[in-house]
Amino acid sequence: MTGRIAATVGAMVALVLVLVAGACTTPPGPSTNDPGAAATLLPLTATRGTDAALYDSAGRQVTLRGANFNQLGDYFQTDPRLPTVATLDDADWDDAQAYGFSVIRLVTTWSAWEPQRDQYDEAYAQRVEDAVAQANAHGMYVLVDMHQDAWSKFVYSPADHICPTGWSRTRGWDGAPEWATFTDGAETCSPDGTRESTPAVKRAWDNFYANRDGIRDEFAELWGFIAGRFAGNPGVAGFDLLNEPGAGSSWSDSALRLGGAYSLAIDAIREAEATAAPGAPTHPVFFEPVFGGFPLIPFDFSDDPNLVFAPHTYAESFDDRAGFLDFSLNGYDTAAKGYRTPVFLGEYGAYRGGEFNTAWASRVHRLVDSLRYAGDTWWQWEQRCGDPHNTYYPMPEDEVLRRIPSCDDSRSIQACPTRPSPRAVPGRLTSLDAHPCGSGPMTLTGSTPRSSTADLWFPSTSDTPPNVSGSGIESSVTERVPGGWRAYVRVNGDYRISLA
Repeated sequence: MTGRIAATVGAMVALVLVLVAGACTTPPGPSTNDPGAAATLLPLTATRGTDAALYDSAGRQVTLRGANFNQLGDYFQTDPRLPTVATLDDADWDDAQAYGFSVIRLVTTWSAWEPQRDQYDEAYAQRVEDAVAQANAHGMYVLVDMHQDAWSKFVYSPADHICPTGWSRTRGWDGAPEWATFTDGAETCSPDGTRESTPAVKRAWDNFYANRDGIRDEFAELWGFIAGRFAGNPGVAGFDLLNEPGAGSSWSDSALRLGGAYSLAIDAIREAEATAAPGAPTHPVFFEPVFGGFPLIPFDFSDDPNLVFAPHTYAESFDDRAGFLDFSLNGYDTAAKGYRTPVFLGEYGAYRGGEFNTAWASRVHRLVDSLRYAGDTWWQWEQRCGDPHNTYYPMPEDEVLRRIPSCDDSRSIQACPTRPSPRAVPGRLTSLDAHPCGSGPMTLTGSTPRSSTADLWFPSTSDTPPNVSGSGIESSVTERVPGGWRAYVRVNGDYRISLA
């Protein structure tokens, strides 16, 4: 971890040296049709510039809050009696809505989309479309995520494999299909117990970045297929190109080549959208750094105007490096300024116990609010007993039998699943101070060139609506909804809104 910290510091110093002042991208002005007290999901667009942000088609700055749903993930299975994912059902959508979620980061997997080369699984595509429709019906956008961990579920140590002395056997995870997995016989055991250090995993990433047998091109083509399915769909928040992309034998070379892979995928997405829905708004594309946060991909990897930087953080959730959480989230904010994009926290989570988890999550929420991130999604909504995050391999028979009776669809959010949030505010959000855990006060300020309506979420079990106060307010309406209240506050000019 010391090496990663040094790399992080070095990257941030380099970033400060290369950042240059650019012309501010003018945010889209509010439309003449004020959405008013309506919960309609409007198309989203990211702007780039010194004041980059995520906006809806009414010119309101949007903040997305929610969780990762991995029920459509295709994971390595330690034992066929232990399911790897939970069932996605009506209770999930109802409960997520009652938490006030405005987005679901939906885990999907390349091996499920394209199990055979050039043959997309129509049934799987329909499952994804159905999930998007269900989320939208419950007032939530969907961020379609191409998930992977340690490259593929097809990279693992066979049960009879003997590891080198001091090394440990690895289980499979998720990601690429078998036909796109090239390890060249590299060692499948790990020298330090981490999945990313496994030589076979590193070799698979090297081959992806080198476009072995055209697999990087195939990855871009898959994104074109997905984008074509959702072209013009306002309920899709965007496309998350690749979850926590790994480093091959060289971190710096991997970062450079990852930028190239992203550029190809973005081109495929834009071509598919233009073909399937000419004239419709394009979807934001969310991109992540190399696993671990740094090194960053080149700042000029794409000139596409509709991008969102989407890193993850678990800083201090598994260790005690005091202050690293603040450093991490502030560092990502600085990196986003280098990309001239908004920043969205795609994953975060803590799993040590109630008091610690609550305090840690509250710190994350305070930080992303003060930095005005475009949103955040907790990892993860539900987890089954056969999920690779919960298992080891091979698993002894007595351990399998112990797990079977309790292997139910258990919720996995460990702390603060809901909090007051500005779903959309007219013009530009200039400050946000919200209670970080559960129900509590929220105050925000902003500025809009013309009258329009803010859409605010306030969690509460009370039948008494929250009090709306402030300045620049023309009118307000509150509506009782599952889990709390929606406040629709019409504002003009410089405004301040408080809910309590």
